Amino acid sequence: MVQATTPTFVLTLPEEVDLSEASNIYFTLQQKNVQINKSGDELVIDGQTVSVYLEQSETLLIEAGRAQLQLNWTYANGARACSDIVSVPVSENLLKRVVE
Repeated sequence: MVQATTPTFVLTLPEEVDLSEASNIYFTLQQKNVQINKSGDELVIDGQTVSVYLEQSETLLIEAGRAQLQLNWTYANGARACSDIVSVPVSENLLKRVVE
C-alpha cells in the first residue's frame, strides 16, 4: 500500500469459513495508535472473499513502514471468529494530501 492512494484489499479466507452464516464482519487496519475500521456496507463479500476499499484520507493516516490488518466476524449464536493478522508494507508518498 502507498500512502494517500485508494487501495482495495482483497482478503480470501479458507474454504472452511462460511461468511454467508456471519452476522457481522469487521475489517481492521492498524499501525501504532491509528486504527481504521470498516464493516457492513463498507465491505464487499463474495463467498470466502472480502474486499475493502480505503480512501486517500485514510491511507494518509498510516506512516511508511508496516501496518497490520485482520478480519473479525460474529455469528447469530454469539460466536466470534477472526483471520490471522497480516502484515502489510506501506510505502511513502511525497504528495501527502488528498488530491482530486
